[in-house]
Amino acid sequence: MLDIQIPNNDLVAASTFLTDNREKNDNADTMWDKLNLSQQYAVCTLGQFGYLLTYVRSIGDTTLAILKQNGKMATINEAGIINVNPEVKCRQ
Repeated sequence: MLDIQIPNNDLVAASTFLTDNREKNDNADTMWDKLNLSQQYAVCTLGQFGYLLTYVRSIGDTTLAILKQNGKMATINEAGIINVNPEVKCRQ
């Protein structure tokens, strides 16, 4: 449990701080800009097979691209390596 003491007059800042980043729906351009050149190339490659860029997640100082196609999922790491059998669990 996160133990934070917040002054009563600072509720806006507190709600911004406590908001889960997964609640934001980035548009395609914003997600694309978060990727490096290797990841962008790999996204284009998978796009030829019908995969769509769905999420971009920052894990520590690395970025992971997550793509979906008809119930299948693929990930692309910062080196541009595609994994079509990732062990990623997405919330519904």
